[in-house]
Amino acid sequence: MELLVIKARRIDYDGSAIRSHWAYRNFGVLGDSLVVFRGRCDVKIEEMVDIEDLRQRKEIKSDDMIHYIVEVFWHPDVLLASALQKLFIARLCELFSKKGVKVERKGDDIYVGDRKLSISIATISPVSIKIHIGINVTSRGVPQDVKAIGLQELGIDPEEFMEESGRVLVEEFLKVRKDSMKVRWVS
Repeated sequence: MELLVIKARRIDYDGSAIRSHWAYRNFGVLGDSLVVFRGRCDVKIEEMVDIEDLRQRKEIKSDDMIHYIVEVFWHPDVLLASALQKLFIARLCELFSKKGVKVERKGDDIYVGDRKLSISIATISPVSIKIHIGINVTSRGVPQDVKAIGLQELGIDPEEFMEESGRVLVEEFLKVRKDSMKVRWVS
């Protein structure tokens, strides 16, 4: 899995990056990838993947987030996509704990107390698994009905966190991939 961390410029997330081959079309990254970038979040209705959010007409917004776009070209299976998403969220929770931040994973979201730190979605395309994770840098611009918190309030430098968390997630994926290849099947 190739890691690309973009810090030179901001990129806003509107939901369209969840489409297949986004990293290849935009950055020339072909194959399994994790692209990490920072920018606003405003998911358009036509780009919404979570049907529950769509039915409830939920707003998914933030003025400043770190975004993780994962694409894995491996048997597009929505159950595997959801499991990988939750593994990545759990791994991020471990990273926060190592930094002294008490977090809790609720499904595929990260909370600090009763305040939401992240958003996330996993789906499939005809050729790949796609995952988006967003971590609030600040709580500004988040819908009023969401009690949110951001990295800045936790004393975590967003630029450093982008690099470190990107490496951690790629390492975790590569370990899973390696472990899946070193076992034999049983009859």
